[in-house]
Amino acid sequence: MAVVLACALVAAACGDDDDSSDEADPAAEVVDESSGGSSSEPAGDSGGMAEDSSTAVPTAEPEPELSGTIGFIKGPHSAMEVEFEEQIIADFNAQVAPDVNVEFSTYDWPVHVAELTTLFASGSPPDVQYLVDLIYPAFAEQGVLHDMTDLVNDPDWAEERDNISPFAWDLAEQQGGTWGVPVLGAVYNIFINETLLEEAGLLDSWDDSYESMLAAAEALTTDEVFGFGARTSAADFAWWDWYPYIHNAGGDVLSDDWTECGLAGQDVVDAMQFLIDIHTAGVTPAIGSVDNQGLFDLFAAGRIAILHHETPNIVSLNENPPDFEWTVAAAPPGPQGHTVMGNFGILSIAEASDNKDAAWEFIKHWASAPQVGRFAEQVSLQVVRTDIIDDLFADNPAMQKVQSELVPRVQGLQPHPQILEALQAAWPVVEDAFRGNRTGEEAVAGMCEAIDGVIGG
Repeated sequence: MAVVLACALVAAACGDDDDSSDEADPAAEVVDESSGGSSSEPAGDSGGMAEDSSTAVPTAEPEPELSGTIGFIKGPHSAMEVEFEEQIIADFNAQVAPDVNVEFSTYDWPVHVAELTTLFASGSPPDVQYLVDLIYPAFAEQGVLHDMTDLVNDPDWAEERDNISPFAWDLAEQQGGTWGVPVLGAVYNIFINETLLEEAGLLDSWDDSYESMLAAAEALTTDEVFGFGARTSAADFAWWDWYPYIHNAGGDVLSDDWTECGLAGQDVVDAMQFLIDIHTAGVTPAIGSVDNQGLFDLFAAGRIAILHHETPNIVSLNENPPDFEWTVAAAPPGPQGHTVMGNFGILSIAEASDNKDAAWEFIKHWASAPQVGRFAEQVSLQVVRTDIIDDLFADNPAMQKVQSELVPRVQGLQPHPQILEALQAAWPVVEDAFRGNRTGEEAVAGMCEAIDGVIGG
């Protein structure tokens, strides 16, 4: 994937063949505000004579009607993604643009960077893309995304823009441009088996500290149950389960000025050592033996007590309740913070799109309160709008907890154009350490060497 992303840095994109219609509604009257009358009436005393048509005030140029076809691609947040998107598209056609055909497709999350890179390089990418903050900066740097600064700053859309949190705009505004409209957030939470923890007398203490979580995981591990589980492979984007411990120790992938590795200080080394210890303590599935979905399946079967994962799985647990009590939680506090990892998605327009007007109208529709609010509830994701939070998740206590207790602690990643490449380069060091082959200090040093190699060019 790193190689594919690197290749993408030289990829170019061309436009597709969709055309906007030149048809227009009949022009409305132009009003002469100084006289309070219509421009079809004489401006002053005409003596009852009809005004010469050659002196009539010209009418305003009408906006063209939207037509044609646009493509929209997004990774699935649910097994019913297609059905949910069809609802949004049907509303778009009924309420906004009946003559625009929206063709929806999905990419596969584990390989979505490669898929999107290929689509952009083809010259005919989908007009609209759902891109997460992990990957869009690289595509923006390549020039394959349309700078939407003028669109999102349109005074006619100001109220909608103001309903989106400033921090979300900060994530979408990089490299001197605005590369999309922020719509959704994903929190990487912990799922806990409350029944097992309560039976062990650990429900109120397991997350007091890193040490107490390790002790709880050891106490809960049996021949049938793993005390702890977390993603460990780059294919499963395992850094989401690594990030909070590093953030809680005051570290980050890059320094504050993004010029070098940010994994600095003894607290970061200690946090890395803790993660190594919990993965080598015999309380987790063997490294590389269970993939992302397999870990969740083990939790749902009662075979993992404390599991790092993500909020969309709340839907599955609500629809197919396990035979134990469960809830969501954050990673324990560290020496310098108590953060939760989250990343965010934006809707972007391809620079190659020949139907940007229709693409922009579709993005505005998708990001509107009724549409994004309904979708967030359907897939258990967070919205970045501030005007609908109070009305969401009324029948979903787990998501209410995520929204009220976890979201305020969310810390995002640094949207550097090479952040994904840096994580991919460093991750083999992490996996090697999780197998017990490196100390925390050695792991941090190895990661920094890999990260600096990417950022330094």
